[in-house]
Amino acid sequence: MPAVALRPRSNTELLDATVEFIRAHFVTLASAIALGQLPGLVLSALWPPDPAHPFALWQTQRLVAAARMLLLLLVWGCWATTYVHLVDDLIHGRPATLGDALRRALPRTVPATGLYLLKYLVIILWSMLFLLPGIWAFARYFAVFPAFVIEKLGVFGAIRRSKELARGNNLRVIGVAGIPGVLVMVLIVVIQQTATGMGASSRALAFIGAVASTVLYPFMSLPAIFLYYDIRTRREGLDLDVTSLPSPTPSPSAAA
Repeated sequence: MPAVALRPRSNTELLDATVEFIRAHFVTLASAIALGQLPGLVLSALWPPDPAHPFALWQTQRLVAAARMLLLLLVWGCWATTYVHLVDDLIHGRPATLGDALRRALPRTVPATGLYLLKYLVIILWSMLFLLPGIWAFARYFAVFPAFVIEKLGVFGAIRRSKELARGNNLRVIGVAGIPGVLVMVLIVVIQQTATGMGASSRALAFIGAVASTVLYPFMSLPAIFLYYDIRTRREGLDLDVTSLPSPTPSPSAAA
């Protein structure tokens, strides 16, 4: 039986359930997020970013800059898959370990990276036109990683599935998953800008940003995952675990 009841909830109930879930599993979630931050921190320590010249490394060491970007993309793709595996295990009450989630994520790192890149590229391109199309693109792509991980779909299958789930729910996705995400990003920027104003070094800023993300990221990511389950439960009309149970043997009276 799932640890979190998979039933239709109102938007307020979804957000309440998300907060309760984070409180119950904060250490596990924060550990997963911290693991994803480590490669970026190491690279920032080796090649400290220069806020005044953000593309300086591309001008002086193009191969290093390209390898650095490729490595980060692979890490982000693998980490996003690991994170959804971990949350899915916790929601369903299965034994959840970071090592096991990472082991399952590693074989799909390359397609996950492609999905990660494609998702944010589309959102950024739409946002360059107008703000509203960018928000709409976010709503259509809100469930690509849950669909990719939980339903074991390919890159384009996950995109189609996310669009299917978002159809008729765009405003709900924006309200439940979009607004918390914007609030968290604004808060992280405020923290970093405050540290910048206090004269923090580039390495210190990277560390502060990683700590802020570790603490706050669950509040940005989990509403979308909970909403994914909620929409599936509403549309499919059943507990998602029912498909994994053996079919009951009909009684003689039922057969008659």
